[in-house]
Amino acid sequence: MLEQANSKHILEGETVYLRGIEIEDADEYYKKLKDASFESEFLTGTKIIKTKAGLQGYMNHIVSDSNRLDFFIVSKDGDEIIGDVSVNGIDWTNSNANIRISIFDKINYNKGYGSEAMTIALNYGFGMHNLNRIELDVYSFNERALHVYEKIGFKKEGTLREKLYFNHKYYDAVVMSILKREFLEKQNVT
Repeated sequence: MLEQANSKHILEGETVYLRGIEIEDADEYYKKLKDASFESEFLTGTKIIKTKAGLQGYMNHIVSDSNRLDFFIVSKDGDEIIGDVSVNGIDWTNSNANIRISIFDKINYNKGYGSEAMTIALNYGFGMHNLNRIELDVYSFNERALHVYEKIGFKKEGTLREKLYFNHKYYDAVVMSILKREFLEKQNVT
């Protein structure tokens, strides 16, 4: 369900909602990224932005890039930003894109927030933007994420060997994708 609230698009779920990231969110976003757990950084392979100026540059990029859709994940219980999700690298000609998600603090892991946010974002990409294929990379050591993505309906396509360098080690990435028809079938939508 799409609503307007304070000029920010809202995509509503049961326990979370997604709202667009805007330039005015820079201070709050910086605080969330700065406070993000090391585990979150490791699981996503993200090199956290260390300065407000760096974040401001990143935010200027994401809000002006017409090939991406970026959202905060907000918990309905407490109305608190708990993560972000992005449908990015959109190829409008071939109707495909990439998706990535991050839950900032491990206190919010295992509550279903990520699964729900991912499902909402996929539904938006497939339903409102007529995408046909959405892919992601997940690091091979992140078994919890691999399980969640498979449960949502993603299929493994291959391995990118030693794609991530983190803390003196290299890690493989698993490429996964989901097609619109697979998503609709999994959601029991005809």
